[in-house]
Amino acid sequence: MKRILAILGLGAASVMAILPPAEAIAAANVIIPGESIGQTHLGSNGDLYLKKLPKPDATDVGMSQFRGVWVSKKGSRTDTLYIHTVRNGALNVQPLSGSTIDDIRVTSPWYHTSGGISTGSTKAQILRSFPNARQVNGNPNIYDDAKKGIAFEFAQNANAQSPCIAIMVHPSGNVDLASTENVNNILREGNRS
Repeated sequence: MKRILAILGLGAASVMAILPPAEAIAAANVIIPGESIGQTHLGSNGDLYLKKLPKPDATDVGMSQFRGVWVSKKGSRTDTLYIHTVRNGALNVQPLSGSTIDDIRVTSPWYHTSGGISTGSTKAQILRSFPNARQVNGNPNIYDDAKKGIAFEFAQNANAQSPCIAIMVHPSGNVDLASTENVNNILREGNRS
């Protein structure tokens, strides 16, 4: 299907318009390492994606950066979406008036990789799918495949059967990643919507 769409020169918006509803939903919840989580993409067009989202539940803004947290409650489950951006002018990236999304973090198991990895997947399952994921210095609970641009957070003292509690997508390379502690600090101390 990708090959056919590439030959036709169809973009993501065109694909969403022609896909049957079930396939459109599937595309909406796929995690693509180094690129996107669902319909929110990394990169210098961050303002376009942020405008599609409702107002965040809490924010931390300063020094050309924005950190937003959205909270979703369904039944007894509470999930969060975290997005970090940097103003394009500070990065000298076009459009200068926009922002670059450089970290997207989700806790909902609705989002998954093409291989089926989601929150709730065990550390062993994740390391089989992403064998280059390594512990992040300064946070032994986060494993990052820096080359692919995807990271996974586990509860403290994780073993092979420990479930993943958050997945982050970021540009390839070493970047600052948001942990549960960071998100909770924004919810506790940030500007509430």
